[in-house]
Amino acid sequence: MEELVILGSVAGLLAIAIGANDETWATVVGIRRLSINQAVVLGSGVLLIGAVTFGFNVAKTVGTEISDSPFTFAQSLTILITVAVLLIIGSWKGLPLSTTHTMVGATVTLSLLLGYNVESATIVKIVFSWITSPLIGFFGAYGIMKLILWLKKKYVKGLDDVDRLESWFITILLLSVTLTSFSRGANDVSNAAAPLMGVFIQLADQSGNSLYARIPLLIGGVGMGIGLIIVGRRVLKSLGNDIVTLSPTSAVAIQFSTAIITFVAASLGIPVSGTHILVAAFIGTGKAYDVDVNMKTVKRITISAVGTPFVAGLGVLLTWGVVNLFIG
Repeated sequence: MEELVILGSVAGLLAIAIGANDETWATVVGIRRLSINQAVVLGSGVLLIGAVTFGFNVAKTVGTEISDSPFTFAQSLTILITVAVLLIIGSWKGLPLSTTHTMVGATVTLSLLLGYNVESATIVKIVFSWITSPLIGFFGAYGIMKLILWLKKKYVKGLDDVDRLESWFITILLLSVTLTSFSRGANDVSNAAAPLMGVFIQLADQSGNSLYARIPLLIGGVGMGIGLIIVGRRVLKSLGNDIVTLSPTSAVAIQFSTAIITFVAASLGIPVSGTHILVAAFIGTGKAYDVDVNMKTVKRITISAVGTPFVAGLGVLLTWGVVNLFIG
């Protein structure tokens, strides 16, 4: 029981780090529809609801289907500490890291180190989603933005039409952001809850009470909300203003494509990087709208996307050495 309390506490810390790195509400902050304070408070509530109600399948995939053996207390602690530290560093620097890349990189590396059989089919599915989902985000946002521009050119004739259209788009944007945040909660909670899922699923089976299996999701959801409120404003400010200049219409193109992809992935139990989907949608919209894209920021995020699993792997090796020295 003591070990479970420790794991739960560290998982909560990791969830705080994940929430601190959540940039979902960057578009509404970027167009100044909501203040950063309003965005983080509203976002924290939506994250919690998504995590608890919709997060089980993704958490189960990451927690029980990557490796053929459940991790021990020391091994789970190693993964949680490694991912938490990396995400906290990324958030402090205003860099939107992928929690999924970090967790999978750490989990696979430690599994290989310990001689566990890594389920290659699951890894291929996850990596394939990492490659395809940003591409879909880019082309989806590009296509939606082009459609919006065509509709504006065809039907908008005066300032009244412009004002009315922008008002509609703001409403659509808020709905899209809420759906994305809900889906991100369902997807990203897996990165905090995954190391606990095996234990709590066993407790649920033994007791006959399925609610036990939801406890890691509750820990993760609450933690993500706290992280978003306390630290997440730095990432929202960075992404909401640094890649492209946003308007309500361009923000809708970004958020609508992101919302669809993350919701479908969460429904199928596939862990994707909502961070990279959103960044790709920013770029696609900028290209379609023919506005300047800050390629310096894009390059920085792209490098982190490719390097994150490897950095997580190195980090878990170092952390394992320290944890094993003290715990054995």
